[in-house]
Amino acid sequence: MELQASLTEYEQRDIAVFAISYDSPVVLGAFAEKYGIRYPLLADEGSVAIRRLGMLNERVAEHHAFYGVPMRDDVYGVPYPGAFVLDEQGTVVERRFEDSYRVRETAVGLLEAAFGEVSGQHGAEARAAGDGVTARAYLDSPTYRVMQRLRLTVELQVGPGLHIYGQPIPDGYTPLTVEVAPIDGLVVGLTEAPAPTPLQVAGLDERFVVYDGAVKLTVPLTFGQAAGDLTLEVVVRYQACSATDCQPPGEIRFALPVTVLSHVERPG
Repeated sequence: MELQASLTEYEQRDIAVFAISYDSPVVLGAFAEKYGIRYPLLADEGSVAIRRLGMLNERVAEHHAFYGVPMRDDVYGVPYPGAFVLDEQGTVVERRFEDSYRVRETAVGLLEAAFGEVSGQHGAEARAAGDGVTARAYLDSPTYRVMQRLRLTVELQVGPGLHIYGQPIPDGYTPLTVEVAPIDGLVVGLTEAPAPTPLQVAGLDERFVVYDGAVKLTVPLTFGQAAGDLTLEVVVRYQACSATDCQPPGEIRFALPVTVLSHVERPG
């Protein structure tokens, strides 16, 4: 469903989309007709290709027990959720698979993280400014489902002649961090950030790493339960400095709403 909604963006970038399932052609055909799926759905009855590709989830019973979900006979043969990224020659250049059978990336998140593209279908967005820094924050989807992984992106523009600290950092200084206020069932992953640049400050023995100019960070967010429509409270903390002096530690706050969606029927 969600991938279908983003299919035009994939096609505009000459990215072909295929999905493989252990369901029969009849089941997949009915599913495609019901939900208007236009990309090819490949039927792998008996999970032959799924096994050869190393995608077979042999822990599905364990996962069902962990989540308190009754086990059904028809889920044996299910693959791990994820995607193979292929180049123009058909060579696999990246495997993006999850340990849990329930976790899914968003279609926009996959487009941006796997292919380095910029989607025009983001969710909530907010802009703000602090001392020496302007910032933009957005979600890759306006909606979430249980066990879906969204990506929070924070883009910073550090003012001319200034830098902000990265990590690791000596005591007494404030590094760049992104914090998301706790919500029941929300798992906040590690912030993904570019490598900062080493900086030696004249007269100091301490070692620093810093960012300047444009900085982009992403934070994976997995919703472990349906908590209704939410507003994510995001705080960006930093300290801006020039070559001669530092400003007091600063923070920029964002409020990003996201809407819950009900479960979508899957093939089989």
